[in-house]
Amino acid sequence: MTTTAAPQWDTLPVHAQEVRRAREAFIEAYGREPDGVWSAPGRLNLLGEYIDFLGGSCMPMPLPYRTYVAGSLRRDGVLRASSLQMPGDERTVVVRDIQPGHLKGWFTYVAGVAWAMNHEGGRDIVLPPDFGADLLINSRVPVGGGLSSSAALECSTALALLDLSCPLRPGCPEADELPSDRSPGNDALRARLAQVCITAENKVAGAHTGGLDQTASLRSKPGQALVVDFRDFSIDPVRVNAAENGLSFLVIDTKTPHELTDGGFAVRRAASESCAQALGLRFLRDALPQDLSCAGLGERAAKQWRLDLVDSSVNRALAALEERGTPVDFPRGWVRHAFHDMALVGRASYLLKNADSLGAAAFGEAGRIFTESFVSMRDELRVSRPQIDVAVDACLAHGALGARIVGGGFGGAVMALIPTDRLGEAAQAVAQAYAEHGFAEPRFLPMVAGFAADHDWPEHSSALGREGDALKGCSCGD
Repeated sequence: MTTTAAPQWDTLPVHAQEVRRAREAFIEAYGREPDGVWSAPGRLNLLGEYIDFLGGSCMPMPLPYRTYVAGSLRRDGVLRASSLQMPGDERTVVVRDIQPGHLKGWFTYVAGVAWAMNHEGGRDIVLPPDFGADLLINSRVPVGGGLSSSAALECSTALALLDLSCPLRPGCPEADELPSDRSPGNDALRARLAQVCITAENKVAGAHTGGLDQTASLRSKPGQALVVDFRDFSIDPVRVNAAENGLSFLVIDTKTPHELTDGGFAVRRAASESCAQALGLRFLRDALPQDLSCAGLGERAAKQWRLDLVDSSVNRALAALEERGTPVDFPRGWVRHAFHDMALVGRASYLLKNADSLGAAAFGEAGRIFTESFVSMRDELRVSRPQIDVAVDACLAHGALGARIVGGGFGGAVMALIPTDRLGEAAQAVAQAYAEHGFAEPRFLPMVAGFAADHDWPEHSSALGREGDALKGCSCGD
């Protein structure tokens, strides 16, 4: 007799309650009220994997799942942090002593941000010499699920450290006062902070990612996806009106954690970057036409054009390597996936931008593009896992317009675009398939619109000027 497995749904976080929880946890940990609370979202990347570092475009949108940092200023140059997810693992370091390669574990993402602010931030971001902070971290972003938990930690930390440094800046010869506007509306500052967080992840944490996650977390627009061109980090917000078309995104934490610092990601990145170098290009994206939308073409014609372009581009890139005498010691599919996903993003962004005029067909084709990207990641890039494959197949068999891996693969999460009235059916099918295969029980994440990283408490920007706190009298930004 087969037992029916019930899908396990996570509880959607209530933002105000999470802010309060971070404050209360800080008081319990450090015995005083924090000076502020900041948070940053994880991201759901609709399309575009392994191409941000190649200058390709990606389509992330912010999740309602965030990492919260409650913090207070110290004036002794010491950074101390604890996490509700790592009880008993309080970490302490002198800010000026932080060096790449000297830290391990979750704290590298916190301390790495301080190091990057001091080395690459600029005078209005660099931390004053005596700056220190006490931080309490609580993350509601699933760790290892391909939903950018590390970037959410980096970005919330960056905002906290920046605001907390305010009182030490006036008269400081090493640092300028902060910009008056540090809200999500100051995209120029957010773009610089994203670069700081990218540096922290690359140089201190040792994960050589391309900037998709940090850009999405700091620069997203509420309820919208971003089309990010990683040649210049320019952004183009796109309204994804799935709900108006009776559709929802189902996100499944497959409970197969991935780890991007174990080498699998790096060798695939290096393969594609070697092709760009052989072609004499800064970015592999520049080997393709600027316009990849296939505007005016039907779905079948657009797909044929795309596949022909991808194959010819791969042939040209590998020939360039051979002409340089560079051995092609990696699978052809690694490079083919890069070109393929670049072309898919070009088409999908066109469909979603024009969904109002194109109608339901736009979402139908976009769904099939999501699945086409999954097949490429599974068969060409070779980063899928049996748990991922089973989840995708179950979703497609139960009404999904499309489904794919989210993030760098080797485990992580699955995203599916599904008619809202079939969400429960699809979740049930995935849970049942996992039970029958003997896999760990998956978790299903409710989805609502998220928003960019920000200062959350106190309500007035930057936690400045509150009577009796460590930031009283700070003039930065007010």
